[in-house]
Amino acid sequence: MTEQVAVLGWSACVDAGTAVVGGKGWNLGRLSRYGFQVPAGGVLPAAACEALLGTPALAAEVAALAGVTAGEAGDESVVAHLGRLRDLILGAALSEATHQALGDFLHQTGLHDTPVAVRSSAVAEDGAGTAFAGIHDSVLGVVGVDAVVKAVLRCYASLWTPQALAYRRRFGVADHDTPCAVVICEMVGDPDRGPVCAGVAFSCDPVTGERSLVAINLAAGLGDAVVSGEVNPQQYVVRRKDMALRFERTDTLGEPALLNDGQVEALARLVFRVHWALGDGDVPQDVEWAWDGDRFWLLQARPITRLPRWTFPGVLTTTVTWSNANVRDSFPHALTTMTWSFADATAQAIVYASTEVSGYPLPAGMEVMRRFGGRPYFDLDALQWCLWDGFGITPAETNRFMGGFQTEIPIPSGSPFAGRDGRARGLRRLHLLRYLWSFDRRTPPRIQAMIHAAREARATELSTLSPVALAEHVRRVEQLGIDYQPVLQLAAAYYGGWIVGMQELLRRVKGGGSETLIGRLLAASGDVASAEQGHRLQELARVAGVDPAAPAALASDDPFAWRALPASSGFRGAMERYLHDFGHRAVFEMEFSSPRWFENPTYLLDQVRFHLDHPDLRDQRDHAAEVRARAEESLAEVPFYARPLLRWLLRRARTGAGLRENAKSGAAAAVALIRQVCLEVGRRLAAAGQLESADDVFHLATVDVEAFLDETWDGRGAAALVEDRKRRLAREQTISLPGVITDAEVAGRPVQPEAGSSAHPVEASWNGLAAAPGTATGVARVIDTPHDGQRLKRGDVLVAPSTDPGWTPLFLRASAVVMETGGYLSHGAVVAREFGLPAVVNVEDAMLNIKDDDAVRVDGDAGVVSRIQSPQSDS
Repeated sequence: MTEQVAVLGWSACVDAGTAVVGGKGWNLGRLSRYGFQVPAGGVLPAAACEALLGTPALAAEVAALAGVTAGEAGDESVVAHLGRLRDLILGAALSEATHQALGDFLHQTGLHDTPVAVRSSAVAEDGAGTAFAGIHDSVLGVVGVDAVVKAVLRCYASLWTPQALAYRRRFGVADHDTPCAVVICEMVGDPDRGPVCAGVAFSCDPVTGERSLVAINLAAGLGDAVVSGEVNPQQYVVRRKDMALRFERTDTLGEPALLNDGQVEALARLVFRVHWALGDGDVPQDVEWAWDGDRFWLLQARPITRLPRWTFPGVLTTTVTWSNANVRDSFPHALTTMTWSFADATAQAIVYASTEVSGYPLPAGMEVMRRFGGRPYFDLDALQWCLWDGFGITPAETNRFMGGFQTEIPIPSGSPFAGRDGRARGLRRLHLLRYLWSFDRRTPPRIQAMIHAAREARATELSTLSPVALAEHVRRVEQLGIDYQPVLQLAAAYYGGWIVGMQELLRRVKGGGSETLIGRLLAASGDVASAEQGHRLQELARVAGVDPAAPAALASDDPFAWRALPASSGFRGAMERYLHDFGHRAVFEMEFSSPRWFENPTYLLDQVRFHLDHPDLRDQRDHAAEVRARAEESLAEVPFYARPLLRWLLRRARTGAGLRENAKSGAAAAVALIRQVCLEVGRRLAAAGQLESADDVFHLATVDVEAFLDETWDGRGAAALVEDRKRRLAREQTISLPGVITDAEVAGRPVQPEAGSSAHPVEASWNGLAAAPGTATGVARVIDTPHDGQRLKRGDVLVAPSTDPGWTPLFLRASAVVMETGGYLSHGAVVAREFGLPAVVNVEDAMLNIKDDDAVRVDGDAGVVSRIQSPQSDS
């Protein structure tokens, strides 16, 4: 049989995978596919190496090394054996078919008389677990097929140095598991002098692990001198703060800069794009590059392995605990890349907003959040440590407010307020209290300004803006959203602080039972946007019920049929007012790809139809007010001397409930604002033939949008990025993950339980967190998404994985709410208390254990959900 050998071009390398073209070849193929500038070239597959090493003489020499350990790799006899093996490889002849394939490739690509680089690309090289950095050989400036053949043999021989053998043994890589593919690509720059400069760049600090920066090393000419450490390079650190770049030159060479400031910034932005294209924003990249005086070329990219953890100095845990507690409210599903890239850029500012204003030192560039299965998780150990060391808040207290099922990090015994460190914690609490004291006056205008900006943007015509003007507009909008984000956490801190004050006061003067009383006192707080949007839907239904023109519009499949109603129509006016106030919101509203209600109000109209067909016999506002009135009567049981302070704290907490939810409305407005400009960029990319539709833009990262608007990228490769990310997102949506992860290799379980797993005892109970007081009995309805809410009947018990404001309309149908995750300050808990609706949150595996049509009792005072009858028991 004739041997079939072919050198694969870059596009074929992507489909072939690392087992065929090695890590270096596969990554270069991906870079080319995604539109980055990669020198012309391709890869000789690893099968050619396997064929050569499989010849009897070489196979016997290789087999003799099987028992050598990492510690023995430097022994004299082993070194001699390896030397003989390398000599045999260098003296061997590639097969005639391989030689012919190399010649054909060089001629077809016009590289037959052009200097090329011949570089090893072993199967296990440049991967997430093993880099083999600097282990295997590269040969530069090779001209002609015969010289390329010799260079290929040098790459093969470099697998058998003492260093390479020891590396494989150290990381458990078998000799036969890493045959060597070979990259062959055009040299960059002048054929005689090479590039103007070249070097390496890392999308993190490779020494400390600090993120959100690019570290650049460069020297004149070829970059191999920088990689090998033969020269002292010029060095830059470029930090990304929000969406802006700030850089400094850190070497002390005193030489004239090889790149000007604009070129350094352009290189940094390019490396950030590689970080997102190959590392999905989670895995930092090591990038080799060259500058020919006109453009940057990418010569190699690989994940940086075994980075140190960059976090607070006091964090002692070696294994990071990642949790989605509280985060799951806003991000219950796998995210699009656009959403994640913005969330990643703002994570530290949001999560540590209170810490920032209190003066507690924060290490910049921490990996605050990471995605698993496309879903964001935050570094729980770091947060628990920061809140304890900064403010004396115990890990147990942190867990209670956030929810989740995570463990507590170890902390020193004794009072956190003792000694010098304790006094510092007390002072930080005072600093935070002073900042929050007037927060209720300063913040509502900021929230309204953001909502107003989103409302005004609906009428803004972006298509007329030039690329430069649109780029400036995008940066203003992004910065507006970034500046707003800390309000979310500070509003939660404001709300939580006054609740803690009430709990502590009642514990001292009354003893137990304070949670139930506080929960009832917080009913009908008013000015809670997430609750108000639900109340207003009921009012819309009442208006529709008396408007003779409304039924025809509601019967239409067109979600905007109501706009054709006469101006005198009460329903039309009520819909216009509703969308004016809440049109920036959406189901899963923190996901940038989710259409806003002003774009498509179908979900709202479904709720109106439900309330028309199934009217509530009680007014929800009146019910909540009754719950609150009964609770206020109970204040007589509180000692008289404590009542004034309790009422003062209560007023603050009620205001805090509104601020907590209204701040989310402002955040949704920020997303709506950014979504609008992203869609305009998507339309322009689609018009340029780079995307199929404007909506595809949400599968790009913010750095891609910036590059397109800055005209440093024409959008080439965007469609491929979108295609690959859509495929991955679809796969991620089919799995579910635990709420706490301590190992990056955790495998997801299927979203749907396996057949036959539904059997369960008639009676059972589950403990959770008492989030909103009261008890209710009803039929369980297990709902995974608000879009499935039509199954929820009035009086059912809503069982949900987590809830964001898009779920609120469903609360008005339910007799009680059960959530699989969530804490005392989570959205579902706040709104349930506002409605006077019993709720238990943080019920582990509620979505699996509770079944549709189970009769359940929800005790929001004790935090217990009980099954009192199952559908199987009726049969």
